[in-house]
Amino acid sequence: MSGAVENWAALSFLEGLRPGPDESVELAMLASYSADLGSIGATLLALAGKDTDAGRGSPSDFADAVERLRGKARIVIQRGRLAKMRRTPRIAAVLDQFVREVDFDEATHSWHPKVALVRTRNTTGETGWRLWIGSRNLTENVNRDIGLLLVSGTKGGALIAGADEMARALAERAELKGLRPASLAATIAKVAWRSPAGVRVERIRWSAGTGDQPVPVPPPDVDEVIVVSPFIDKKFLARQLVKGTKQSRRVLLTTVREIERIGPSLAAFDDLLALDAPDYPVGDPELGSRSAEWPSDVTSTEDEEEEVGRGLHAKLLFMRTGRKRTLWLGSANATLRAWTGRNAEATAELVVTEPVERGLKALLGSARLVDAPSGEHLPDAAVLEEEALERARAQVAARWSASLSIDGEGIRLSHRSDRHPDGPHPDEADILLEVGALHGDLLIWPPRQAEVHLGHVVPSDRSELVRLRVSRKDKGLSWLQRAPAEPPFGEDRDRAAFVRFLGARGFLLWVAGLLANDNTQSDGDWTIDEPRERTSEEEKSTFDSSLPTLEAMLAAWARDPVKFREIERRVSQYLPAVLEQAEQEDISTAEMLRSFKELWSKLRTGLGSTEVKGRSR
Repeated sequence: MSGAVENWAALSFLEGLRPGPDESVELAMLASYSADLGSIGATLLALAGKDTDAGRGSPSDFADAVERLRGKARIVIQRGRLAKMRRTPRIAAVLDQFVREVDFDEATHSWHPKVALVRTRNTTGETGWRLWIGSRNLTENVNRDIGLLLVSGTKGGALIAGADEMARALAERAELKGLRPASLAATIAKVAWRSPAGVRVERIRWSAGTGDQPVPVPPPDVDEVIVVSPFIDKKFLARQLVKGTKQSRRVLLTTVREIERIGPSLAAFDDLLALDAPDYPVGDPELGSRSAEWPSDVTSTEDEEEEVGRGLHAKLLFMRTGRKRTLWLGSANATLRAWTGRNAEATAELVVTEPVERGLKALLGSARLVDAPSGEHLPDAAVLEEEALERARAQVAARWSASLSIDGEGIRLSHRSDRHPDGPHPDEADILLEVGALHGDLLIWPPRQAEVHLGHVVPSDRSELVRLRVSRKDKGLSWLQRAPAEPPFGEDRDRAAFVRFLGARGFLLWVAGLLANDNTQSDGDWTIDEPRERTSEEEKSTFDSSLPTLEAMLAAWARDPVKFREIERRVSQYLPAVLEQAEQEDISTAEMLRSFKELWSKLRTGLGSTEVKGRSR
């Protein structure tokens, strides 16, 4: 398989989401099995057009992205699959509003689609749509993934069956205020989509997890069948191996781990190919060391995908019959659980040309040919222990029915469930369950206790995301989960967080960037809490250069009065709190902010009288 050299075109996931220079995002719904806060932040930056090539952004860029996308963007994931970063920035508390979790019990089925549906509007008022469907989770990884990007456009576009059903399901799970799933589905049903060269989309196959989907089976006269998947099972593969009326070629590309697990039955494939397995994430980031990582030979449960690495993660099924080439790609692994509809999955069925097939052969050419094992590989004690912790995680997630409330200066977590009145604890009594605020200490959650006080949490750090950990002896597994706050923390929390996060200089940089309509990034990194130390002279010069000028203010108003009023709203919301903080920390900084406030007030007074005169004419 080494002769192919024509690779598929490479496009980063964030690049596919990023709006054009004259576009802004009005709606964004993303679905993923797993996610982490760093990738969610990078996604928001891309949707706001504020990210760097590395997917990073400054504090002011991050603040602007959150402000622009509040109430417009939502990321829907499987409950229990939000990974904890090694060092979670404090500002990540505000990301809770963009996350919704699906409470599927992973013992039977999972929320597993990888989809992004984005609506944009350009400066002339025209609406555009982007639809991405593929295999990539919203985690920081460099795995071998595959995805299909479609854009709206009547020229060369076509309606796609199933797109409306997928849009409806996403809207129902996203729970965005004012978004009606039926209305969105009706709109998407009328959208004409442009496909990449050499690709015609027959349909989008959306599985809601009800177990009623048919499995593609090769026709009797098929010439070639290729299966690419990091996770496999015997029953699905058996359906791809049924012999037809003529001799055909069957190829399987998976990982060594899965080949060893499935065993001798894989000898039925003409070519058995292997790539590295996806790397596993830090199993217990609480320990903060490399020793906390999962071993590379751990046997995962089916469809368990929090991988971060360079391994195989693409999911493809290809059949060639004569000159007809059909390719299925998306989120579904080569398992009956995925393809019969027990999982929620999104898969695109495509008719492709020979050059696209050569791209698939290039992927196969990068793999190594292996022999089927003579026997099945039995997991060792360490793997069994990891599997026990994974079961415990899934049980806690499935039984979760918790909410947060303010208790004085602290946060109280309350669990209310008729089915699990004693709490969401796992079945195995010797597995310890701990819980904590996003930036607080982990506390043991005793069984048969419905409430846990999470301790003092300042307003800027309050988040609906809480930390969870299951452990036994020296092995542990940590993750994040959402507990809705009653009442919600709202925009007041966001403002408190941004004031502490940005500081006076960051706030002024933010305002200056908004006035200049400048999409270039400011300095700094939103994932780093600690500001760079500066000398007093450096600080003074940077404040001088950060102060927005009268000329910049007038130019912004003349360029777009509507957008200027939005900037004015943000200044009025944030400036009092920024000034209050500066008065407590640094007198000279407070003086500069008061100068800016005075200049801004004079400008608004002058512009207000101008607007009144304009209306009177």
